[in-house]
Amino acid sequence: MSNFDFQEDVEELIYEHFRSEYDHDTSAIPNEEKEEIEYIVNTVGDDLLSNVGELGVALDFILVAEDLSQVDSWVSGFDPDLTRDEILDHYQTKDTNTLTIRFDDDWYSIRSIQNDLRDLFRYELRRTNFPSSPGHHTGNWDDYDDLLERAFRLSRPGRFEAVGQLFELGLERLNEKRMEARDPPFPRPFSEIVENYQRSYENENGGLAFQAMIYGYMKAEYGHLSFRASKVRTGSSRQNRYGDIDGFLGPDLMVSAEVKDLYIDEQNVRSELGTTIQLSNDSTAIPLAVCKSVSENAREILKSEGVEVLTNQNLLDELRQWDYHKQDRAVQGALHYLANIEEDPSAVERLLQFLDDVDSNNIALDHLIED
Repeated sequence: MSNFDFQEDVEELIYEHFRSEYDHDTSAIPNEEKEEIEYIVNTVGDDLLSNVGELGVALDFILVAEDLSQVDSWVSGFDPDLTRDEILDHYQTKDTNTLTIRFDDDWYSIRSIQNDLRDLFRYELRRTNFPSSPGHHTGNWDDYDDLLERAFRLSRPGRFEAVGQLFELGLERLNEKRMEARDPPFPRPFSEIVENYQRSYENENGGLAFQAMIYGYMKAEYGHLSFRASKVRTGSSRQNRYGDIDGFLGPDLMVSAEVKDLYIDEQNVRSELGTTIQLSNDSTAIPLAVCKSVSENAREILKSEGVEVLTNQNLLDELRQWDYHKQDRAVQGALHYLANIEEDPSAVERLLQFLDDVDSNNIALDHLIED
């Protein structure tokens, strides 16, 4: 676009109304027409802080006039004496609360243009102080007779120039809203642990890593509860527990998780999770079956018994919605389980070494033994 350097989204909207082959030439604009353009731009500029909607209405008038000029030569050239009454007498208008003009069986409305301008300014250009309710300003179009007259007085070069200057004014004076982005972004340490941490390791009890993860998950997800758990190879019945990890509010059991780093199907669902099923039948607590994966038949069995199921994939899906601080709370919970419940220093060290790779500034790394 001659004389104007706009991004593609702005050019695309403008050329929906001006023919793509149009080549702007300011020398084609006489001084008297330049004064009309100056009036439009100054009027909008003077009122911009108190009436942003006037910017949209001015653009609406100019662009609908341009649309009409391509089918009606009456409005194609500069006419310094054209009045509001002459415009409305020349065209048939629809009896609505916005300006809608009929010509040769086609309708031309400022409301549709205003909708496009709203989307462009607010969503593409991020000028969120541009009005979000098009009907409020297009419904009061007849409050702007002076802008209507001047928009229709202009020639095509004059309208193009006015549109360009109005866009420059809006982009310069309307604040762009940008989201603050953290660089580098926060890591997602617990997601990394669940997805990539090696769960089986020599000299560690089977299922230890997974149970530590789930303990951390429950500490973060149910932060209002107090938890009781034991070493991974200790049966819950011997410890007077209900599941592997029990969450209480005061004296009341609220949630109980049975943790199985296994594939659960209809063949082993009752042998592996029978206690959880019984808890569901006997208690008002939330019974939670946590497993590596589960067949559809087994899931249906557990669902019919009132047992909630959390698989490895379910957990990863849920963690996508956790911010860094909630993820870190789960990480600290997993480390607490390894250090203070399982009491396995080598397992703590192994998890800290992994954590050093995925979250090198984590406060828990103060406990990492340097080589």
